[in-house]
Amino acid sequence: MLEYKGNKGVMIEETQYTKTAPRKWIKEEIDWMLERKEEGFSNEDISNALGRTLVSISLKLKRLKKESGSNSYNEKHIDEKYLANKDFIQSLSNANTLLDVYCGVNSYWKNNYFDLEVTTNDSNEDISADYHYDAFKLLCHLYYEGKKFDVVDLDPFGSAYENFDLAIRMAKKGLIITFGEIGHKRWKRLDFVNKRYDIHSIEDFTVEKLVEEVVRKGKQHKKLLTPVIIKNFHQISRVYFVISPYKETSQWENNTGVIKNSVQS
Repeated sequence: MLEYKGNKGVMIEETQYTKTAPRKWIKEEIDWMLERKEEGFSNEDISNALGRTLVSISLKLKRLKKESGSNSYNEKHIDEKYLANKDFIQSLSNANTLLDVYCGVNSYWKNNYFDLEVTTNDSNEDISADYHYDAFKLLCHLYYEGKKFDVVDLDPFGSAYENFDLAIRMAKKGLIITFGEIGHKRWKRLDFVNKRYDIHSIEDFTVEKLVEEVVRKGKQHKKLLTPVIIKNFHQISRVYFVISPYKETSQWENNTGVIKNSVQS
């Protein structure tokens, strides 16, 4: 269970303009909350740990996002990230459509690739986007409508694990995933990754291990996901996968592992 052991802001006197007596935010609480979000914890987890309402947590995160801009956590590596984006999209043949699931204030794809049909989403309704859904709900909605995209970009502030399966199903040529899970290593936390990625030690906690899980999921959906670019930044890794058809051939292997009467594509 997530627990906060730091200092807390003082209670503010209740007035005729407030329904409840709020508590002031202090920098220690804010920094702790942002670190937990980067590690992939939910607003509900943070709410319980800080002793604040879900509304309080959501509003504070929304205000911080508006004040600093959604890409503030990206600033130190933004140029390298954008160069990798460019190299990847140019390497794909005839990529015409892209789903930007966490577009932020300024969608890189929408603002830089005018010949690319970009669909944008951000849960923050103050941001200009085509959709304002929770990422998982957006993917459910689009998958139900039968939508497909040449490229799907999952660039969350935290983890996008719950969205992998649907993103893989809808992506035709490429998938990009930012792994916020890497931030858990800083705190030597394995509780989030051991059940999802079968990681049980810090030594085993690598981006390669995270990639293995995505490749495994891809094969379940008859797609071979090949990582062609891996970028490791501060507390995150960003991986670019090229997608090709996958055919399971193990049922035709003999005891020596030689494939008989089948070719894997």
